[in-house]
Amino acid sequence: MLIKKNFIEFSFDDDIENDEETIPDFKKFQTLNSAEQYYLADNYNWDDGTIVLNWIIESLKCDKGTACMIFWKAEPDYYYDYTAETIEDYQADVWHLLQKIVERFKKDDFKTSKFEFVPTDEGYKTDWPIKMDIWKIPSELNSGIKGKKPFGFGL
Repeated sequence: MLIKKNFIEFSFDDDIENDEETIPDFKKFQTLNSAEQYYLADNYNWDDGTIVLNWIIESLKCDKGTACMIFWKAEPDYYYDYTAETIEDYQADVWHLLQKIVERFKKDDFKTSKFEFVPTDEGYKTDWPIKMDIWKIPSELNSGIKGKKPFGFGL
């Protein structure tokens, strides 16, 4: 219940009449383990923006499989023709999130890789032509992570 109540579609709690935006509780987020982060990433409503997804990617608990899932769910091929200077403001948050993931994979900066996400098995096309060096995707991110699929957390 913790994940669904606090991190799934939280923007639906916004107070439109008072222009108050709902921001999830970072302290509650910090209590999530890596399997719960995977579950959250798998069920996240991207209409809520990237704040929680950035928390996941920046977390020391973030598993490679979770990061791989977030990367491919963002449909990165849309962003391949853009740089930080050419991306539109309304698209910049996702662009920066994708770049964080690429950089962490290049640095082999994730402590675990126990959760599975193989983009081609999930129906994602991974052989897009890439023209810019900033979008050179590490092979492990491109081919996916083998492991186990967590199930049923947080509802």
